Order: sequence, then structure tokens, then C-alpha cells
Amino acid sequence: MADLPESPDWAPGVYQLETSDPVLGGPEGITNLPAKQLANRTSWLKKKIDAFLDGSGIPFANQREAEKGSDTNKPMNALRVFQAIGAKVVQATTSAPGIARIATQILVKAGTDDRTIITPKTLAAMFPLRGIKVYSLAGVFTWDVPPGVTKAWVIVIAGGGGGARSGSLPGPSGGSGGGIAKKLVDLTGITSVTVTVGSGGVGGLEDGSTGTNGGTSSFGTTLWASNGAGGFINGQGPQGGQGVGGDENGTLGQGGLPVGDSSNTDFHGGRGGGGVSTAAGSDNQKPRSPGQGGGGRSDGPAPDGADGQITIQW
Repeated sequence: MADLPESPDWAPGVYQLETSDPVLGGPEGITNLPAKQLANRTSWLKKKIDAFLDGSGIPFANQREAEKGSDTNKPMNALRVFQAIGAKVVQATTSAPGIARIATQILVKAGTDDRTIITPKTLAAMFPLRGIKVYSLAGVFTWDVPPGVTKAWVIVIAGGGGGARSGSLPGPSGGSGGGIAKKLVDLTGITSVTVTVGSGGVGGLEDGSTGTNGGTSSFGTTLWASNGAGGFINGQGPQGGQGVGGDENGTLGQGGLPVGDSSNTDFHGGRGGGGVSTAAGSDNQKPRSPGQGGGGRSDGPAPDGADGQITIQW
């Protein structure tokens, strides 16, 4: 007994045997026609399913069609999906939309990565400044500009003058305060800056001696502050130093003149510039605020002026 021959063909319908049809077997017999049509349909379906499973019968999108993303009739394999995503999802720039990675706090602080974005939470954690450096000891130093820093707010204060000492009229004045300069400095292309902090002047030790001048402070060659002057014993008070090159330039104050005591039977040496070292007969305490002048003294050694200071914020 032989099997009916099959071909992958989809017949539009399955023949219905009529009561008048003769019983006729064989591959072309009328009796086997419905079964043959059904077998052919089954073979046609199997061929389609096999083609679907191995991909040979499916018109997959090519790379150009996948990247263009406009055809809604062709399926895509895993490679085409990857290519389509790669074409549409690009790295965001300042002029083009796309994806962007969220920066860590370390990346934000470094300030050198231009491919990530910052969240409000990270920004708040970093605000208002990423760093600060304070030079409060007299001397010359080198400040290395941190990577990514192009501007810094700099405050330069010069050293204050030392107070004078005199027990005779017209009495000793205080040393004046140093100059002060503040500026938002452009650091583009600069890798390091020479920082100079002026020392405080020396107060008069012996009766009848003036104070010495403080030292000049500077940040590089464009921002500086002149020194406070030492106190006088001639009835005059020295002018304070002055800031130069800043967005704000000023002084911490003139040295004060000697003043009479409450009973008007004696006098006190003048206060130092800035008012921290007050008028007194004997007190050699050096002022603690940067750049302040030492007060004049009538009954003992006069205090030194305070050293200057440079503060850098970025």
C-alpha cells in the first residue's frame, strides 16, 4: 500500500465528494482528492513554519532599514535591533539631544569631564565651592591650579605694621593695617601661581622706637596689596596699605594716634590699623586677624603687626 504523493500547495478549497461520484482510488482518483488537498495544505503549512523558524522565509529588515526606523512591516533580528538603537540613541552634547551618564561627586569636583550631567542633589552637595586654600604664614609658596579650574575668587591681605613705643609726648601711634585686594581671577591656561604672604612688622621694643613696616602680599603678578606701615612717635599716624589690581581694593585702616587716659593724667599708645590691637599703655599681644597693625605703647614693648593672608576659593 502506497502513500498519497504530497506537494506544498494551498488549495483554495477541499473537494466535497458527491453521491454521484464513482469510487475511484489511486493518486488521481476522485475518492483520494479531498485527502490529497488536505495533505498538500499540511505540507504547505509545514514549509512555512520551517521557513519561519530558520528565518529563510522571512523578509527581515536590512541595516539601513533598521537604522532608518520607518518600515512597520519587516521584523528585525537581534543584530538589527542593536544597530537601530545605536543609530538613534547617541551621546548627548550641548547642541544635540541624546543619552548622558550621571556624574559622580568625584567627577563634578574634578570638573574635567564634558560627557556627563550633574543632578541637583550632587550640585547642592558641592555648592557653593569645590575647594579652598588659605595661606596664613608669611613666605613664598606655589599654588597648583586644580584640574578643570578656570576661575578663582582670591583675597590678598598684606602684613600689618608694628606699633611704636614712646613714653614721651606726643606719644606713639599704632602701626597701620595692610592693604586688601579681592578679585575673580581668570586662570585659563595657568597651571600654577606664585603666592607671597607678607609678614607683620615688628613692634618697638625700646622707649622712643618706631615700629617697622609689614610685608607686601601678592597672587601672581596681577593682584597684590601693599604693606601696613610701622607706628610713629611724632604725633602722626601712618596710612594703611592699599590693594592693587582687584575687583575690590581697600585697606585695613590707618594707625591710630595716642589718646589720653580717663583721668587725663597720662596717655595710651594709639590703636593698630583695623582696631583689633586697641589703644593701651602696656600690652604686647600681637593681633590675630590677618593684616592688622600692632598698637602703639607707652609703658612697654609694642606688639608686632599681624602677618598677611591669601585665600583662594574655587
